[in-house]
Amino acid sequence: MHGGLTLRCLLVLVCLIPSACTRDLWLAQDSTSVALTTSGPWASMIYLAATDSGVIAIDLGWTGARRKLERGLARLGATPADVRYVFLTHAHRDHTHGWRFVKQARFVIGAAEVPYFTGAARYRALYTRIGDRLVEYPHPKPGELSLIPLGADTTFMLGRDTVQSFAIPGHTPGSTAYLFRGVLFGGDAINWRPWAGFRGARPGFSDDITRSRASMQALWARLDSSRVHVACSAHAKCGRVDNAFRQAVLR
Repeated sequence: MHGGLTLRCLLVLVCLIPSACTRDLWLAQDSTSVALTTSGPWASMIYLAATDSGVIAIDLGWTGARRKLERGLARLGATPADVRYVFLTHAHRDHTHGWRFVKQARFVIGAAEVPYFTGAARYRALYTRIGDRLVEYPHPKPGELSLIPLGADTTFMLGRDTVQSFAIPGHTPGSTAYLFRGVLFGGDAINWRPWAGFRGARPGFSDDITRSRASMQALWARLDSSRVHVACSAHAKCGRVDNAFRQAVLR
C-alpha cells in the first residue's frame, strides 16, 4: 500500500511538468484517423485509424485507456470490437494499458518485446524497474491474445494503406517504429524536452541508450525520406521531419 501511494504521488508531480502536454498532435491526424492522449503522466498516446481492412491502433496508452479508446473509436464510427490490428511500439506499461479492451485484435510487437509484454521478463532501465517493483500491472496470459512477433522490418497491406514496421532496439529490446500515411510513430526512441526540443530516448527509462541512438541512425539510413513527412513520439509530441529533426533524435 505504501509503495503504491508513493508511486501515485510521484506520478501526480510528473503530471504537472510541461512535458505532459501534447505538441502538434494534429500533424498525425486526417479525416479517417484520430490521436488521443490518456490521463496518466506524460500524455501517453493512442492513435486510431480506419482502413479498408478495419480499424488499427498504434499503442494503447495508460490511465483511462478504455474511455479514450471508446471516445476515439466513436469519432470513426467504430467500437473497440472493430479494432483489427494493434501495433505496439514497445511494452512499457504507459503504452499498453488498453490491451484488455481490444482482445480480439491481432497484436503486432517486436519479437524481443514479447516476454516483457507478457510479464515473463523485466526491463533493466532504472526508473522502469522502480515503477515495476512498486506497483504491478496486468499482463496478458499465454494464449490470451493473438500475437504477431516481428523479427525483421515488415510491411502490412491494409487495402489501400500500408503499415511498415522497423526494428529500433535500445529503448527496450524490441522497440519498433511504424510508418503509416507518412507519419513515423517512433515510440519512446523519439522524445521531446521543453528545454531542448526533440531528442532521442531518455536514459533513465531506456535499457540501452547507446543502442537506441544507433538504431535511429540505422533507421534514417534505410527509410525512404520522401515517404516520411511527420514523426511522433509515443507521448504525443509530433514534428515535421527534416534533416535537423533527424539529427536531433540521435542525441
